[in-house]
Amino acid sequence: MTLVRKLHTWAALATFVNLMVFGLVGMWAACEPRLAPAPPAEVRYAPFAAAPNLTDRQVAEQVCARLRLSLATPIQSAVIQHDEANRLVLDFWHANGRHRVTVLEGEGRLRIEVTRNSLWRYLDTLHMTTGTFRSGDWRMRLWADYNEFAMWSLGAMLASGAALGLAARPRRPAAWVALAGGCALCTGLLAWLW
Repeated sequence: MTLVRKLHTWAALATFVNLMVFGLVGMWAACEPRLAPAPPAEVRYAPFAAAPNLTDRQVAEQVCARLRLSLATPIQSAVIQHDEANRLVLDFWHANGRHRVTVLEGEGRLRIEVTRNSLWRYLDTLHMTTGTFRSGDWRMRLWADYNEFAMWSLGAMLASGAALGLAARPRRPAAWVALAGGCALCTGLLAWLW
């Protein structure tokens, strides 16, 4: 049983940060105003000259590298668009927010609209990032791998906790009071947030 206790403790420690992020994001999502206004975009311009005869994807990759948007890589097809004037519009979404870039080829510059995520939106992005998420940025890959590991650790923690509970065969009233109180608290929180 000592090995199961150690497994339970280490699994709980391995998933602690993950559960804190998930818990904070969950409480925020339950309490946030549904129609919160988006923060205003900051508009700026940067010089840019694309080499002739490049595809839209190649230009998108150059723009992404020029603006150092490694969190927005790899570039998905949905990022590459054209506006009514047939200008290339690149919509880079990433954990920190959004960069909507219009390539003004005739002017030799980029029009960049930057919208920053709030702390809660940032945490929400972290909440959604799992091992199936393939980012070109090492930080997001590391977080995705940790999220995956933490989910497995949570399963190990729950299984070892159930094994410890069954092995202890609680005869003490305090154990039953703690179990009933925990169930009542969880049910009450769920009813309140629903």
